[in-house]
Amino acid sequence: MRDEDELGTLIERLTNKPEYALGTRKFPERIDDDDAAEIAEAMQRQLEHGLAAREELARRKRLRIVCARGCNVCCEELVVVYLPEAMAVARWLRSAAGAEARAWFLEKYPSWRERAGDGIEREADLNADYQRREEYERAHKEQWKRRVMCAFNHDGACSIYPVRPMLCREGHAVDTNARCCVDVALVDPPRRLTFAPVEEFMKRANVLLRATHNAVAGDERAHTRVNRAEALCELVYRLLSV
Repeated sequence: MRDEDELGTLIERLTNKPEYALGTRKFPERIDDDDAAEIAEAMQRQLEHGLAAREELARRKRLRIVCARGCNVCCEELVVVYLPEAMAVARWLRSAAGAEARAWFLEKYPSWRERAGDGIEREADLNADYQRREEYERAHKEQWKRRVMCAFNHDGACSIYPVRPMLCREGHAVDTNARCCVDVALVDPPRRLTFAPVEEFMKRANVLLRATHNAVAGDERAHTRVNRAEALCELVYRLLSV
């Protein structure tokens, strides 16, 4: 496992050539699963600082954040991630801290997979094709309408909360949760808490995660393909199975 300075240097090298994130040039160094997980967790920690600043701004503006335990609509939305964040989840589930959550997940995964159907592969394929974003958005909405609860949701709470992906951390509804139901949200979305520094950070982090993904992806790793993000539950299950 790399120390903080070594990890920072690795991150700099991964982001100094845009071709690594685009998948048009192979990163020349070996990156293992722990490296990828450490990069994801470093990005998540940085995001938390930005979210704290955003929440403080919301407090000063008297905006009420309505997200809370038991509000599970977002957990019915398919979360698509790159390998680093899935590897962080898989590593935590293999630890003593995540043992109970791992048992829950492995028990719930088969029914989740059956209900999710072939929509998860379609989303992954479309998400990897930058010229088909409109098709991806339509496929994503159609999958959400199925209302398939995330296999990591246990009794209304996130069982992988300490290592949940950035997408699960960043989205907060404000004022009211009356529109937080899929049939309403797709027509009249809830008001989201926005903050330019967080939004810019999410873009930069996505580039780094994609570059890291491409550095460890490929047939020889048997995880996924270059530039192909996948459903969190599907990818974590595959990682736990190898």
